[in-house]
This record gives sequence, C-alpha cells and structure tokens, in this order.
Amino acid sequence: MNDCFFCGPTDDSLTEDHVWPKWVSRLLIGKYGSDHFVHIRSTGDTTTGYWKAPVLKVTTKAICRKCNNEWLGAFENDVIKPVASPLIVGDAVDLITPADQQQLAAWAYKMALLLEVAVPTEERSTEFFTPAERLEFHQYTFPNEHVRVFLANFKYGQEPAHAHQHQHRLTRRDDHVGFTRRIRTVTAGCMALQVMAVRYTATGELAFASSEMEVELLGKARTAIAPIWPPTGNAVRWSDLDIMTKEDIEDFTDMWSKAEGLFWTADSGTKGKARLSR
Repeated sequence: MNDCFFCGPTDDSLTEDHVWPKWVSRLLIGKYGSDHFVHIRSTGDTTTGYWKAPVLKVTTKAICRKCNNEWLGAFENDVIKPVASPLIVGDAVDLITPADQQQLAAWAYKMALLLEVAVPTEERSTEFFTPAERLEFHQYTFPNEHVRVFLANFKYGQEPAHAHQHQHRLTRRDDHVGFTRRIRTVTAGCMALQVMAVRYTATGELAFASSEMEVELLGKARTAIAPIWPPTGNAVRWSDLDIMTKEDIEDFTDMWSKAEGLFWTADSGTKGKARLSR
C-alpha cells in the first residue's frame, strides 16, 4: 500500500511528477540560447542544490500513476496548456476570461501544493496544506476557497522559471489574533503566479485570505497584479498589465509580510528558492 500525495492510500505505484510539465520546458528551451537548464536550489542565502538537465527537472515521486498520468495529465495537457502557453512565451493575448483565470488559479494551487515535497526530505519545511485539502483538490481540481491567487506579466529573460516561498507568523494589532501565512510564487517564461494561504495560529484552520489579509495594493502592484482567485467575475486584459521584474514580485511579497499598521510580524519564517536558469 502506497500513500499518494493527492488521493491518499492506494495500491497504485508512485511515479515521478514534474512540477513544471515537460511541455513548459519545450516552450522555453530554445528561447534562452541554451540546450539545457541550470537548476539552483537554496534556502536563504545558502545554495543546497545545483544541477543541469534538458528539462525543468524539479520533480517529486509522491503521486500515484493514476493521478499523474490520468487526472493531472489531462488537466495540464488538455486544459492548462492552451491557456498558459501564449502567456508563457509572451504571445499577444487580449483578454483572459474568468473561466481561464479559474484554471490558471487551479494550476498555481497545484504547484504550490506539490512544491512542498519537491525538495529533499532533509530540506523540507513543515507541510502547510493538509491531506484533506490535497484530497479536496484531487476531487474538484479547484483552488481551496480560502486562498488567494494573483497573476502577473513577468519580465522575459530574467530566468526561464523560478519558485519562491515565504512563510511568516503575524499577529493582528486590533484583536491580537495570530496567523501563519505562506506565500508561494512560481514563474514560467513571461507568466508569474502567486498563491497566498493563511491559517489561524490558535486552531490551525485555514482563514479566508481575501478578508483576513486584505491590504491595499501599493506602488507598481496596482497596475501589474491581477487577482484571479477568488473569482472576480471580470476578464483580465493581459496587455494592460505592467511588466513585473523579479525584484518587483519580491517587493510585492514583502508588502504582505509588512502590512504596516495592521500586523506585528512575529517571525519572518522560512524562505526557499528554486531558480532555473538557461
């Protein structure tokens, strides 16, 4: 009996799954003047992994064959690929419909879940999402209703892809309610996605990030960030979004950690990165 990361106990074998599907690698491999990707994994300022591969090889062997080849294969190849491909390669895109936003948000959430176990066991932080929350995603292929997901047009050429995790413990000033918040940013080519999830410290339950962490967007984020989950009901005009650099996205992430006037930051928590360069 095996334990699938998504569906739980199973007699099926566990298979290797790529966090970035191989079709993302095929979209990007020739655009950076190289026939391979250089992978750098780090925690804080310490590099913990360095390797080269012909694909974006950030993988985990935690998903059963049926989930990987049937459920996720159909979702990423048939649903996500047509929507995400033009955004990744920087093709002219006019409107991103609410339906497409929902699918992109689900994909971002899938990667946020999977990246928790796509590092060696000794480098993993405590898993933020529970088995029940992963099973719910397997059943419905929707992001959890409590999380927030943002979409941005990423500056092409800085890095083919990267993933970045922040976790903080915060205490709200007015009522002293404590929260643990995890933010996962994932990029591929010209597309950036960010998932924010918040838990109450006292109970461990997920909080509604859209209400408990509602902070006015500042600076470039006002014109460059598109909230896509929870659903807004509005199309996103991709060409109208300002282009975000990696530094802009990190500033946007830091804005949530500071939330000046609303929270005390009790603990800056953990930071982890996976950079995938040409």
